[in-house]
Amino acid sequence: MDEQAAFIRSEIPDVKIIVQNECWLEGERRGAPVDSRDPAIQQRVADIILNGVGAFLRQRQESKGA
Repeated sequence: MDEQAAFIRSEIPDVKIIVQNECWLEGERRGAPVDSRDPAIQQRVADIILNGVGAFLRQRQESKGA
């Protein structure tokens, strides 16, 4: 389980970037800043990760030897 937890922790910086990008994009759409806890942001980030970016991040981390 420790190996899995370390692997997940290694993905956190990438997920933070995705969240920041989605907050910015949604803020542009709405014309006002959007908090990362907004349901639209949370849903979009989940969709991004589940639709392929997550697999890419995992492959990248594995190639780094995380």
